Amino acid sequence: MGALPAPAVTFFSSRGPSKASPGILKPDITGPGMNILAAWAPSESHTEFSDGGVGLSFFVESGTSMSTPHLNGIAALIKSLHPDWSPAAIKSSIMTTSDAVDRTGVPLKDEQYRLATFYAMGAGYVNPAPAFDPA
Repeated sequence: MGALPAPAVTFFSSRGPSKASPGILKPDITGPGMNILAAWAPSESHTEFSDGGVGLSFFVESGTSMSTPHLNGIAALIKSLHPDWSPAAIKSSIMTTSDAVDRTGVPLKDEQYRLATFYAMGAGYVNPAPAFDPA
């Protein structure tokens, strides 16, 4: 069935506001970040070997930054449906249709099961379906 609460803000997720730029609130949105894997192929000039001396065909990374391809894919799909929308309109669509509740309808929580603040989750957890037609 899956873990509960889900989704939740992980302990390693960045929190806002930025100390360098406190007037800029981050994060904007929360996306899938726990147990999300991203693979990338090494370049010709950069070869890694496993402990057994065998060349690796790809690398694997995990973490909240790995949600970036998911969010970029959602933005690309929205752009394909609305080619006249600006990047700001696409961002607005994603943020204003996000969810501040988990899949059971309870407000999003952080890793300590406390209510997640907007400094932890931004506008909320991305919800692609309504973002395609936010009106």
